[in-house]
Amino acid sequence: MKVDPIKRALELRKTVVKNDKILVVDYSGTLQGKDTSKVIDVMPNINTGEHVFRFKFNVKEADPLARKKYKRDFFDVSEKTDKEIEDFVKKHEFDFPLWYKHTKRFKMKNILDYNPPQIIQVAGCNFHDGNATGGCWYCYVDNKSNDGKPCTGKAYLSIGDYIESAIANRERVKEIYKEQADTDMDIRVLRFSGGEPMIALDYLLELWRKIDKKGLDFVGQLDTNLSTGIVVDKFEKEGIYEKNILEKLSRFEIKVLTALKGCDEQNVQDNVQALTTLEDQEYSLRKILNAGLDIYPQAYNPNPETLKKYLTDMDKKIKNFSLKIHIGPLKAYGPTKQRLTLEAERLGINPDKFIKKTQEKWDSNYKNSCEVINDYLMKACGVGYKETVRPDVELKVIK
Repeated sequence: MKVDPIKRALELRKTVVKNDKILVVDYSGTLQGKDTSKVIDVMPNINTGEHVFRFKFNVKEADPLARKKYKRDFFDVSEKTDKEIEDFVKKHEFDFPLWYKHTKRFKMKNILDYNPPQIIQVAGCNFHDGNATGGCWYCYVDNKSNDGKPCTGKAYLSIGDYIESAIANRERVKEIYKEQADTDMDIRVLRFSGGEPMIALDYLLELWRKIDKKGLDFVGQLDTNLSTGIVVDKFEKEGIYEKNILEKLSRFEIKVLTALKGCDEQNVQDNVQALTTLEDQEYSLRKILNAGLDIYPQAYNPNPETLKKYLTDMDKKIKNFSLKIHIGPLKAYGPTKQRLTLEAERLGINPDKFIKKTQEKWDSNYKNSCEVINDYLMKACGVGYKETVRPDVELKVIK
């Protein structure tokens, strides 16, 4: 039975936020921790020892350590022009480091500072019903890490510990790159992921107020599954959130990854196993955009048969929307394989064959959807998919 994402978000709020602390994933011993620790190991809350920070290497070819671990050809930014760097990065699936192109201290030659964010994950997702196979089928987060229940494998993180640890982690990473690659790197991005971070915006706002007060030069990324715009309204009305909380967050250098979970009603609900809708997705998008935040839509497993209609409809509602979308490729990582294995066992079919068939379907949808959006953009805008630099694309809600 599909979960009600609004009801579930309200339930999760009771356990995810506790006084001035937030429930986050402790990656120690998790499948996700193993999958994401090939370059830099997970790092701790320096005051408790719980390993609540991980790193994602978005453009692996440009990173002197990641490219070795992942066996990629090296793109040495120190030997490239600004245009060459920009053109290289914008073509990648994860162009995140370019999102900060228009921030004060950004320089193309120092793009590696924005490439591996420090990530904490809110330990609860409102698409997840608490069962072993709940949530998005392709989610790379361990099921236990998404159920919102305080237990071993999760930790409460205070804002003070977050900031102290982020500073310490940045220095440690700087040392590692100097020692192992003779590279100066000063990581800048703090990514607030999950789970669904929109159920803990009050924590995030206070965090950035303190970062600003301390004069720290971090920038931020906020992730959302685009189901909780209504929840933000409710929390503001009840006084859980300050009024206009998203507008207040927009005053800081925070970029928002808005995860489009599908492009038609059935596509969305099949992907996430929840009773969310395209209307919920659009409402959340509009709310975030109207607040003045810079969003970056990422579409996951869209239905290529209905994608063109979706793009056409959304471009009539949000100017330049299709120019700013990227489609994310999906891969069955450890937690994903575990979820699909359990589902195969429930269905009484061979897990390996089920995983293989599912991956093939994801790959086909990705390939075909990229072709659809490329053809659409060529006809509608005269440019191909990924020929634009997303931070140069301004979105505007059409009244």
